[in-house]
Amino acid sequence: MPLKIVTTNTIDPLVWDEFVEHHPLGTIYHHSSWQEVIKKTYGYQPLYHFLQEDSSGLQAAISSAFVKSRLTGNRIISYPFSDTCDPLVETSEQLDALLKALEKSRSELNARFVELRFAKANRFIDNYPSCPEYHSYHLALDEKPDTLLRTFHKSCIQRAIKKAKQQGLQIVTGKTEGDMKAFYRLHLTTRKKHGVPIQPYRFFRNLWNTLFPKNMLTLFLGGYHDKVIGGIVVLWFKDIAYFKFGASDYEFLHLRANQLLMWKAIQLAQERGCRIFDFGRTNCVNKGLAQYKTRWGTRKMALHYFIIPNVRKSEALIESSSRHAISRKVITRMPELVNRMSGELLYKHFA
Repeated sequence: MPLKIVTTNTIDPLVWDEFVEHHPLGTIYHHSSWQEVIKKTYGYQPLYHFLQEDSSGLQAAISSAFVKSRLTGNRIISYPFSDTCDPLVETSEQLDALLKALEKSRSELNARFVELRFAKANRFIDNYPSCPEYHSYHLALDEKPDTLLRTFHKSCIQRAIKKAKQQGLQIVTGKTEGDMKAFYRLHLTTRKKHGVPIQPYRFFRNLWNTLFPKNMLTLFLGGYHDKVIGGIVVLWFKDIAYFKFGASDYEFLHLRANQLLMWKAIQLAQERGCRIFDFGRTNCVNKGLAQYKTRWGTRKMALHYFIIPNVRKSEALIESSSRHAISRKVITRMPELVNRMSGELLYKHFA
């Protein structure tokens, strides 16, 4: 029986998540809960393209969203604010059929381009140039904790973890939205320090309300003398732990809370039976962050982002552009309240 192509803005979450769960390329960024957080926060229109048989359900799919923006241009992204979101396919023929349907949707929506964020499915595509702007860093968790610890950089990671323990830092996991608010206050300061736009708080509230009850999110907080001085957010799906956000109080960086927080998250990942700890994507121009992640014994993996048709994105979307450099300088000089307000208004345009 020939496969039919279905284009829709809605899905049955149970059917979709079962498909994602069993597909070898399925990740947290495909899951309906993550995509619901993005929709609730930023108001993007979801867009799904399926290949299916009437009797046997989904065979292949691409999940995406339509980003409508006068500031950065209308476009379809698979998936906004996600490191990767491979097409859930098994053959080049399936991908070709879905791309044709996606191109039709692009034309109907008057979108300038489609952006596909591949981690592994690039083997199915060979006629489009990709943009190697980002790398991901993965730590294999197949060693025992003590053995794994010894593979980390001796001075920057091992000694830092030991120092944090000696200083009496306490690591706890968040239990209430109030804990997420405490993390967000540090997040505001951290983003300002690095000159990057701040997400609206409603994004973290939606993350907490959607993923935490499903045991798909853990918030780790580092405390020192009853003061929260650091935190990280880790997401869970299948056998992968995803480090998603980190924040610090810069007055206490010398206590090395960041390294101890990450180590506690890695230990929990092993306890949960995870195979990989994903340190997340890093732009190729961010040499310092890339080096830090490498010191955890990670393996660097190129992420392949495809722009179809092959047009140049807005300068505001390219982290290595001069416009981004100017933006970073401006953000570091603005009051936190202004940064937060601008994030509420503008962050959705960057996707």
